Amino acid sequence: MFSASNLPIIGRWLERAGIARTPERTDHVGIEELVTAKTMAMTFPQVKHLAINMSIRAPDNEIEPTMNGRSFSPDSIACFSFRCKNVECVHGGFDLQEEIERAIAEQQTEITGRRVCRGWRNKRLIEQQRCYYELNFKIHITYYN
Repeated sequence: MFSASNLPIIGRWLERAGIARTPERTDHVGIEELVTAKTMAMTFPQVKHLAINMSIRAPDNEIEPTMNGRSFSPDSIACFSFRCKNVECVHGGFDLQEEIERAIAEQQTEITGRRVCRGWRNKRLIEQQRCYYELNFKIHITYYN
């Protein structure tokens, strides 16, 4: 699995995947937490597959919404925090952990929701202006029978 020797490689992969944080970008998930994180099978043994469809848009609608998705199999790391798509955002991001845990506890197969980034818009505006990028999500969960 993961070890201290492959942290730089893992970090680059997670950063490209939009999961890990950079020192100034997000507080949600760091490489250390991901290295010790459990797999989906260990965390949610009843879940066969989990898919998240996401749409992220700027608060002023100045750019087209970003559409992307994540897929989690039993071997995937059970990490549901994503960095903000505002490249200048400081200490922002989106954490869907609680929604997913609640949905699985209630055996739901589909949930939708919305999150707003509470990071700072950029370095210059720290303590002055929040980022407010918006994440709309739809989560599909398949269980073992």
